[in-house]
Amino acid sequence: MRRFFVDPKCIKDRKAELRGSDASHLYNVLRLKDGDLIELFDGGGRVYQAQINSGGRDQVNLTLLGVDDAPPAGLSISLGQAMLKNKKMELIVQKCTELGVKSIHPFISSHSKAAAPDQEKIRRWQRIILESCKQCNQPYPPACHPAHPLTDILTGASTGASAGATDFDLRLICWEKPEAPPLRQVVEKTFNPDSILVLTGPEGGFSSGEIKLARAAGFLPVGLGPRILRAETAAIVIIALLQYIFNDLQSTGHLE
Repeated sequence: MRRFFVDPKCIKDRKAELRGSDASHLYNVLRLKDGDLIELFDGGGRVYQAQINSGGRDQVNLTLLGVDDAPPAGLSISLGQAMLKNKKMELIVQKCTELGVKSIHPFISSHSKAAAPDQEKIRRWQRIILESCKQCNQPYPPACHPAHPLTDILTGASTGASAGATDFDLRLICWEKPEAPPLRQVVEKTFNPDSILVLTGPEGGFSSGEIKLARAAGFLPVGLGPRILRAETAAIVIIALLQYIFNDLQSTGHLE
């Protein structure tokens, strides 16, 4: 069944509206017709079964037939990602959405070679997030924040008014140096966390000074094995490994 994001403001009683590009895609690309059934999600965990009533390229009117509340993930993982060049950030945004991260926090570090994103780039990331949610049946889109200096991430100044870095049960920073202890060795010494903030670096990695600051802020350095991973690979790997280690990969889903 085709899946679309619906703004909660466009839901009233048992009626809903799709507007703009989604309405156009539904009629002009997918060629769906009046009476066809689709699925809607509102970004807050509610999933609706809906029937197309009428509309056109700018607006589609729907009747809501049912609603389910999707349970949130048992483990909340947020990613702090150093800005990367070209399309690498888009890949991370897409794949980490598929993996179900809670939020994404871009930052600038001493080895960053990419500039902070402008508002248009952030809007593009948000569109990628919603498209990924549609494809992967992910009812909770991650929050995507503006870029901040790494020091703001470490102190919690960029992680939201109600949740600073110290509010995470476990804080990790990926470090490619041989002296970094393996991830499993570090997490085996911790209790089962409900929330994790993990930082991954830019193409040139973190400086020793940044690792020192992170340690002082309560972050635990971890290594991902003897191989030097590309920056965009490291972000995806660490999220998947944490989900596996803390038994957060139980699923009844399927491959897209």
